[in-house]
Order: sequence, then C-alpha cells, then structure tokens
Amino acid sequence: MFKSQIKSVIIAGALAMGAFAASSSAANADVRGGIYIGGPGFSFGFGNHGHYGFRDWDRPRYRVNRCNPRKAVRKARRKGLRRAHVVRVGHRGVIVAGRKWGDRVVVGFGRHRSCPVRFVRHR
Repeated sequence: MFKSQIKSVIIAGALAMGAFAASSSAANADVRGGIYIGGPGFSFGFGNHGHYGFRDWDRPRYRVNRCNPRKAVRKARRKGLRRAHVVRVGHRGVIVAGRKWGDRVVVGFGRHRSCPVRFVRHR
C-alpha cells in the first residue's frame, strides 16, 4: 500500500509540474523556444538551453566578405587602369572599365572576397 501511495504522489507531482510548465511556456515560447521552470535558486528546463537569438550553425550568413564595387575599382587602379569606374554589378561579378595606355579596357572581377580577375577585354 505504501508503494502505491508513493507512485500516486510521483504521478500527481509530474502532472502538476507538466501543467505548470505548459502554462509558463506559452508565455515564453516566442522568446526562449523551450520550457523553463525556475526561481531564484532553482531552474529546470529543456529546449535551446536559454540561448537567445541564433546558434552558430543557423546564423544567417551576411555577405560581408564579398567583392564589392569599391574593392574592385581599387584593385583595377592597382593593376594600372586610370579613370576606373564600375560599369555593372551582378550576383556573379563586378565589371570595371577604364583606360590603360590610351586604350579602353574592361575588367571583370568575381564576387569572392579577393576579387579574382575573371576576364580582361581590350577595346
């Protein structure tokens, strides 16, 4: 009889804890993404372990290391183009035009962070 009373107390406690967790997680679901029960000295929870925001593997990757037009013009000037200016910017590359030894030159750069030269056209 004593064992059945302990079992019923454990089951009732688990149900009460689950009901409390369900009511508190509805308020915090959009912030933490998990169930957390706690107070000043005790906390119990599961989910994303209290991390707010993104984790490393699902962080959005911003393209800050790509070849931008300013980098492409700077590299074209280092390669000897005078009056270098951007003609076109696309998702695959940046096209820069200028003059070298009196001739018109068009240089295409890739969008990698080192701005690799894809083609050079002399006109």
